[in-house]
Amino acid sequence: MEPSVWPRLAGAVVTALALVACGSSTSPEQSANQPGRQDVEDTPAAPPNEGVILAGELLHVVERAGLYSLPTDPVAALAALLTFPDQLGNVIAMHLGRLYPTPNEFIPGFGPLVDLLQARAELLLSGGQATRILQDTADFEFSILLLPVEATTAIVILPTRVVRARADAAALPEAKVDLSQVTYEVNGRTRTVEQFMQSGSTNAIAFMHKGRFIYDDYQNGFNTKTRHHMWSVTKSVTTSLVGIAVAEGLVHSIHDPITKYIAEAAGTVWEGVSIEDLLQMESGTYWVDVPIHQPEELVLMGADYHSNGLAGMTRDEYLLRLTRVSNPGEFYRYNSGDAQMLAWLLERVYHKPYAELLSEKIWQPAGMQDDALVMVDRLGNTFASMGLHATPRDMLRFGELHRNGGRSVDGRQIIPAAWVRASHHYDKATGGGPRGYMWPHWGGVESGNYTAEGYGHQLVSVAPSLHMVGVRFGNDPIDTIVQKEWEAVLTAVGNYLD
Repeated sequence: MEPSVWPRLAGAVVTALALVACGSSTSPEQSANQPGRQDVEDTPAAPPNEGVILAGELLHVVERAGLYSLPTDPVAALAALLTFPDQLGNVIAMHLGRLYPTPNEFIPGFGPLVDLLQARAELLLSGGQATRILQDTADFEFSILLLPVEATTAIVILPTRVVRARADAAALPEAKVDLSQVTYEVNGRTRTVEQFMQSGSTNAIAFMHKGRFIYDDYQNGFNTKTRHHMWSVTKSVTTSLVGIAVAEGLVHSIHDPITKYIAEAAGTVWEGVSIEDLLQMESGTYWVDVPIHQPEELVLMGADYHSNGLAGMTRDEYLLRLTRVSNPGEFYRYNSGDAQMLAWLLERVYHKPYAELLSEKIWQPAGMQDDALVMVDRLGNTFASMGLHATPRDMLRFGELHRNGGRSVDGRQIIPAAWVRASHHYDKATGGGPRGYMWPHWGGVESGNYTAEGYGHQLVSVAPSLHMVGVRFGNDPIDTIVQKEWEAVLTAVGNYLD
């Protein structure tokens, strides 16, 4: 028996034991090859035991990183690693968190970095941030990454592709209102919108009301042209594209198995998974964003890119080596892998890169003013569970698309109205899901409010009852108060305007 077989056997044994402990009588391979659902029993199946499956998954991490990702030629791999990739400047600018053109700079992003440091110094000297931190701490609220950039962006070592906007795009219709002194309540304290920006964890906010742009504000050196990393807000953009593909007949039905469109997924954990399962994050594949799958995949994709394919994995290679812990459609599990499979689906049915089809289907028809960026692997496949970089006003336009039933500001139907309604449907009994099509609700389901939400509290929040859309870009994923405070701000602004 070859030595390389032992890790596979060890992983299979541990996984089998984990599945037995979880109450499953099938192996991952057997479960993966079942094209349909199992018979529904009178007693609902118990959710997988997280502790047991996590222990088994650690061996799979070692297997993916060590057995399937290592180069066969160490000398060639070292030579590749010592060769800077073409988009090194792009990657550096991403780390600085200031993705807008700086063509005349010797060091990419240096000017925006100076702006950032100057803005942070002014914030500290104003005393507003210190007051906010003391108040929040007294209310048992915490923010630990008191930084003007996202420290966790360091794991993002991948290039991007441009999503072209319209060169002749018109500016948003405006009805400017000074909202800086509008007050809201949080934890029994009264604050103004201006004070909301003094925590240091918010980089930008912007609002539309009844289809008109009314207000924006910036901190930490950000401005109207800064392309912020939207993290998992990208998922909501991806599901919107799927709706367009369905309307255009390129995807026959969301009830189709994903293997109908991605033949490479046959015989893997994606066997028997429908497109609807992916939209509702119910594929049954195992995914824990942090600390396992998201950083692991990013590192492997980065290694593949920087070594010209000698080490690491592409997006698709990684997705096909995930593991399954429940039957498709059985349980909801937050799953970035499901969103990436939808991106693969889109690239396959359109025969185009994700950046091009996003430009053609949403960015240009909706009148976006600024080019966006999407993160890709070495082969150009888009990491569409995150990786979109866009400006505040363009993300306002995207939120307005959904508030307006899929229509753009100028009245063009961009996303099918029926798809928009389904995207924000949360009743499992009638075909909905806990997050709709990757659009979690806020303020309670009965409020009718929903949001595209990303790591670091990137928020594109839609409030139909208030006739408004609000965008918030942030840098601290640990900030415990920001979510409820942002919802209080939205409600206060909406009530003030109405």
